[in-house]
Amino acid sequence: MKLRMQITKDPEIRFISHLEYSRTISRAIRRAKLPAAYSEGFNPHLKFSLASALGVGVVSYTEFVEIELAEPMEVELAAKALDKALPRGIRVLAADAVDTHHAALMSQAAGASYRVTLPYGEDISEAAAAFNAAPELLFKKAAPKTKAGFKEIDVKFYIPHIDVSCDGKATVFNFDCKITPTGSMKAVDLLNALNEQYQLGLPVEMADIERLHLYRMSQKGNKAPMLNNDAVQLA
Repeated sequence: MKLRMQITKDPEIRFISHLEYSRTISRAIRRAKLPAAYSEGFNPHLKFSLASALGVGVVSYTEFVEIELAEPMEVELAAKALDKALPRGIRVLAADAVDTHHAALMSQAAGASYRVTLPYGEDISEAAAAFNAAPELLFKKAAPKTKAGFKEIDVKFYIPHIDVSCDGKATVFNFDCKITPTGSMKAVDLLNALNEQYQLGLPVEMADIERLHLYRMSQKGNKAPMLNNDAVQLA
């Protein structure tokens, strides 16, 4: 039996790394005394996984953890136990049981929806329209481990469309970003690409980035939730 839970990374812990986030969840699973399964071998570890790595500084209301259990447990009881064992900054919002032979959680995540808020009052509607109309936008992303020190990505492959609004004080971006087996791209890379391509002055270092939804794709190519419709809701 596997449990899949929707969890958060709230603003107060937005600057912890993905590794520390994962370790925190691992410790909470133990504190909750869930009948979690362990791998075999000299150094056994908990059988749990996260859907998608989240960048440092990003808030999320839609992270997912999947825990393999050594014995069955009622979904709601398990979700409440884990929620109680988690520290401030991580909450369990919903939970569901999935079949043990179900495809791996990470392989199912196909895209994420983001909201990015910047303290920037200038009108960038023309730049946004140009981006949406462009067939591609190539951007050199730093990649220190490569021979060239960078890799060129097509931003439009990952983010085909952006919606932008501005009230004279703040600019808000809403967009979907594709997640593939070989990777994805960060919201800050989109902002840097827009600055570079359209000579904008977006204060990237002041961006408030929120991941609003994480989804998979149905067989018909439509967005589908990571949990079933009858999932237990805690919040």
